[in-house]
Amino acid sequence: MTTDSSTPRPPQQKRSRAAMERILGAAQELVAERGAAALTIADVAVRAEVAVGTIYSRFTGKDALLAAVQDRWLDQLIARHQANRTAVTATSADFQDTVARCVSGMIGTFRDHADLIREFALRNAALPVQDNAALRKLHEVFTQLCDVVLAHPGRPGEIDRRRVALAMRAAQSILEWRVATPLAVAPDNDWDTLSQDLPRLAMNHLSGNTS
Repeated sequence: MTTDSSTPRPPQQKRSRAAMERILGAAQELVAERGAAALTIADVAVRAEVAVGTIYSRFTGKDALLAAVQDRWLDQLIARHQANRTAVTATSADFQDTVARCVSGMIGTFRDHADLIREFALRNAALPVQDNAALRKLHEVFTQLCDVVLAHPGRPGEIDRRRVALAMRAAQSILEWRVATPLAVAPDNDWDTLSQDLPRLAMNHLSGNTS
């Protein structure tokens, strides 16, 4: 979702910043609970404890509010990813353990944000790729994740960027399928199983053993 010219500039006063944070936080909670389609400005106002007019003074409507909510959420994901990347690179783990930690970080993100990932993925699917700021941010995160694996001093020489990207994309695709597929349809598709299987899957792809 792109941020258009109607997106408000960050408020300068502390009280206004606090109100904006409550509005965005309330909207994010409601999207996760009910979905973007069911979101209303009135419900956000009640949850955020502000007047409806306060929201309309900052946003032209629901679409502009959702764009700002997605930007905020993406910034949270980026901050989480950077913290995880720092934790992984700070350890003296071997190469396989580093891969497992990177994949586990992906699993944690998808597990903890499954509802929001599902909702925003549906909204972003209709946008042209070249206009999709969210996809660009997510691609940057993905590239940085691959860089952690590539920078490990114990990485075998035959494991190049193409192979790392393939392994991480395989894990990501399964996680995307997980958040889009109810457990009633795929009962063995639970997070505990994925936490055990996906790191091994990634290593199999990296080693060229996909059988």
